[in-house]
Amino acid sequence: MFNGREKMKRDFYTKLYNELKRSKEVYLITIVSGEHQGKKLSGQKLLKADNNILIEDDNYKELWNEILNNITLNKGTYNSTYDNKEIFIEYLASKANLVICGGGHIALPLCNIGKLLDFNVTVIDDRKEFANYDRFNLADEVICGNFEEVLKERCFGKNSYFVIVTRGHRDDRICLESVIDKGYAYVGMIGSKAKVATVVTALLEAGYTQELIDKVHTPIGLNIGGQTPAEIAVSIAAEIIQEKNINNKTEISEEILRELIEDKQSKVLATIVEKLGSSPRGVGTKMLIKEDRSFKGTVGGGSVENAVYLKSLELIKNRSSDVEIYNLSNSDASTLGMICGGKVKVVFEYI
Repeated sequence: MFNGREKMKRDFYTKLYNELKRSKEVYLITIVSGEHQGKKLSGQKLLKADNNILIEDDNYKELWNEILNNITLNKGTYNSTYDNKEIFIEYLASKANLVICGGGHIALPLCNIGKLLDFNVTVIDDRKEFANYDRFNLADEVICGNFEEVLKERCFGKNSYFVIVTRGHRDDRICLESVIDKGYAYVGMIGSKAKVATVVTALLEAGYTQELIDKVHTPIGLNIGGQTPAEIAVSIAAEIIQEKNINNKTEISEEILRELIEDKQSKVLATIVEKLGSSPRGVGTKMLIKEDRSFKGTVGGGSVENAVYLKSLELIKNRSSDVEIYNLSNSDASTLGMICGGKVKVVFEYI
């Protein structure tokens, strides 16, 4: 059974998981350091999903009202301060979906690259010989069906990247019309100038605005001179990465969220909340360390990750949260076996 505080944490992360699944606009706000009425606040959290607010611990309701009235929420991941309290704000997204419309020659290497980049990959085609798991053995989902029906029936969420690489401009247009006015992170369509012009003209005649059409990446991919299907797939993946990193969203893996919700043993969630100079992973990166010494996620590997891992086991034993700074410059860097320089601040949340 969960005790009171464990249930509170579990309920909080269950709500976070559900709101991300519903594609809500989610902010996760964490107090990194500071005190309130003599109590340390490290690790206290608030969730804002659209206009709904959930406070992890209602004992701090008035304090959170003050904080929300004195900070600005922007679409990004960043630090703020209020009344000698350090606040870490994350604009959160569920794991990114790569939806490939068309199962041809470009789709195959793009699927494999997408998995390497840690996307959930879905491939859609209306031909059985192209839409099958023997061909796309790394895909999370392969759907054989009518493009229009699949795209209208399925909700892939706001953090979805659509790549339209079907066999002809008719199916390209069908796919584009099915997603163009939905919330998405990226949509790109392959094709020659003539093919693209045909589809764009048809969309304008159908009443779609130029503003919507201008959001479509076409010709798709960065201009790196790709010729082979694999090279073109690399150019598409590079453009997706470029778009993905513009807003500096934080992604939290479903695997970590499920462990937070379902696993009953004590654990620590370690999150990088500040990064200066060069370091292996970015702000918002998370690693979950459990009492049985297993872990999920990474904060960069190497000696820094080992230090975070050992610190987490110590905090699990002491049933406490903390904040630690790892300086990767000069002598400190050599002590940790690093030569990259820089500094990272990690908040350790005992759960």
